[in-house]
Parts: sequence; structure tokens; C-alpha cells
Amino acid sequence: MNRNGQSGPPDAGAAGRHERLWPMGAVTRRTGIGEHTLRAWERRFGFPQPVRLPSGHRRFAADQVRHLLLIAEALRRGYRAGDVVPLPVERVEELLRESGRLDEGSELAPDWMQRILEAGRQYDREGVAKELRHAAATLGLARFLRERVDPILVEVGRAWARGDLQIRHEHFISEVVEDTLRGLRRSLGSPEGVRPVVLASMPGELHRLGLQIAGLVIAAAGRAEAILGGNTPVEEIVETAVALDAAAVGLSLSPYSASEGAVAAVADIRRRLPSRTRLWLGGSGARTLEGLPPNVQVLDTLDSLDRALRALGD
Repeated sequence: MNRNGQSGPPDAGAAGRHERLWPMGAVTRRTGIGEHTLRAWERRFGFPQPVRLPSGHRRFAADQVRHLLLIAEALRRGYRAGDVVPLPVERVEELLRESGRLDEGSELAPDWMQRILEAGRQYDREGVAKELRHAAATLGLARFLRERVDPILVEVGRAWARGDLQIRHEHFISEVVEDTLRGLRRSLGSPEGVRPVVLASMPGELHRLGLQIAGLVIAAAGRAEAILGGNTPVEEIVETAVALDAAAVGLSLSPYSASEGAVAAVADIRRRLPSRTRLWLGGSGARTLEGLPPNVQVLDTLDSLDRALRALGD
């Protein structure tokens, strides 16, 4: 039985003809939750319940995408999938409010955040970028990342869930944030004669912004970085690290990619890397992994990344 009391998943005829249905790829990009994870949740918890097209492809109604966004926020804040995926959307919202992670309205956001959200609605790239550049110049890079970049990403997701922003606005703001981080990193220059740090996300991991944040921290520490991006095959990660004689490889993991398969992939990468290349795991999913090899270091805060960078030799 599905959540509507019907037997089996809904089909295309059960959805309103004028309701927007999201394809699997769009849902995984929007929520950061991988396709295999969504299928596993569907089997285990009965949610999500996508519409099935005659071709067998899955499509998701907008209310299910919003529900998945709230689940994604709960996972980022430490809840386990088994605790939140089976819950109705109202209960997930209640949990986030109880933990102080879901605001009732955008009026609670500070003035600088309001300016960024409004600039995003107007597709005002310079307006968003100006706020970011000003914050970076006045706060310094460390506080900028903690007090601006992370809150922006959280608030933009909440604004979309409330209906205050459309997906196009969320994408627009995120792209400006990424471009700003790249620009700040380029302005620091690239040192020569220092072994670089290779940054990547493993197969199935779609998040990229964490790599840009880490790249800026690494550049600010006077270390070269090579960012491969998201969804990078294991072989490519290893071959790049070997070709560059990397001092370290940093892998970003979200809560959705943290699984036994991820542990096995990390162990495989560690075996194939040269012994003098360190392997770091970052992102909110890194701290949840169990059974990691002893020579893999979890760096789940900016402070821990700073310390690890200082400990690197030439």
C-alpha cells in the first residue's frame, strides 16, 4: 500500500495532467540524494512514491521533491534515514523547527541575506556577487565561509521549500556563489614547488560546492589544489593523484553517499594511492562512516582541514 492507501506505486494517469513532474535526474541534482538511495528508500520505507510512466521511468510530483528537500536537511543535521524518511512531511518540518533548523518565514533572515535573496529573484548577478565580495573583504576568508557561504546555502534551500524562491533562482544564486569562490581562489595565486591537494567527489556524489569551499581554504593556506568535481570515477581520482604526486586527496561525501559501498570505495582508493599521499574525507557524510581504514583521516570541519594542511610537508 502506498501513502494514499492504494496498492502499488501511482502511474502516470494518477497524476494531475497539469502538475509538473520531475525526472529522476532533476530530483537527484536538486536534493543531492542519489538515484540508488531513492530507490532503496522506496523499497524499504515506501517513500518516495514516484509516478511510473509507461516506459517505466520514474517521475516525482513537486510535493514529494519538497518533502525530499526537508529530509535532506534533516540528514545534514544528524538525523538518520530510518528516523526521518518514513515520517510524514509535517513531522519532518516539526523536527527541523524543534532543532532550530527551519524558520517560519524569510522575514527572520538578516538584512544581508534578504538582499542576496532579492538579487537572486531579479537575476542580479552583480548584486549577489557584490554582497559576497564585501563580506569576504570585511570578514576575512575563514569567517566569510562560516558566516556567509554556509548560511546562504541553507537559507536558499529553505526559501525554495517555503515557495519564496523558484528552482531557477536557487540555481542562479548557487552558481554566483561558486563563481565567487573560484574568483577568490584565483586571486590568491597558485604556488610552485609544493605538492598539491586533489579534491573530488566519488561516483554518485553530485555535490560540488563543498569542493569549492575546501579549495579556497587550501589556496589560502598556500597550497596548490586540483579540483576534479563531482561524480568522479575512482580510477580518475587515483590516476590524477599519482600524476601530480599529490600530498593529499580530499573526498567530499554528503549523507546520501555515506554507505557500506562508500567505505569500500574509500578503502580501494587508499590501497591504490601511494603511501605518502594522505587521504582525507570531508563533508557532512564523512563523520557517519564506520569501518574506515586507519590511515584515512576525517576532516568534517574547516578547523580540522586547517590543522591537516599545517601538518603537511612539502
